[in-house]
Amino acid sequence: MAVVNNKKILRKWLKALQAGDLETMLALQSKDCMWILPGTTKLPWAGRWKGAARQKIYLKRIESAVDFGRQEFREYIGEGGHIIVTGQEVARSKPKGKSWDVTFAWAFKIKRGKLVAWEAYENTEIIAACY
Repeated sequence: MAVVNNKKILRKWLKALQAGDLETMLALQSKDCMWILPGTTKLPWAGRWKGAARQKIYLKRIESAVDFGRQEFREYIGEGGHIIVTGQEVARSKPKGKSWDVTFAWAFKIKRGKLVAWEAYENTEIIAACY
C-alpha cells in the first residue's frame, strides 16, 4: 500500500513540476529535499538544488531557458520509498532555438509521505548541444 501512496504523491509532485507550481511541490516534499540534475555548465539548471530557496532559482532558470514541447511519464517502477520514473522529453532551448528529444529515468526517494530526493538520469550531451 505504501508504494501506491508514494506513486500518488509523486504523480502530484510531477504535475506541479510541469506547471512550475513550487507551492504545491514544497507541500509534497521535505524542507531539505535535494534535487540532483547532471550536466555541464552550459545547462543553467545543472547541479544540486537543496531546499525551497534554491529550488525557486532552479524553476526560474528552467523557465528562462527551456520551451517544453512534450514531457511524458511512461512507467512508475517502485519498491518502498524508491520510485523510478521513465519518460520522454521533447523541448527547445530558448537561447538558440535548438530542439532535443531524449528519454530519461528519474529516481525519487519518498519518506514518511514526503519526497526527499530527485536525481535525473538523461543524455545531457544531447541537451547541452542545444545551448
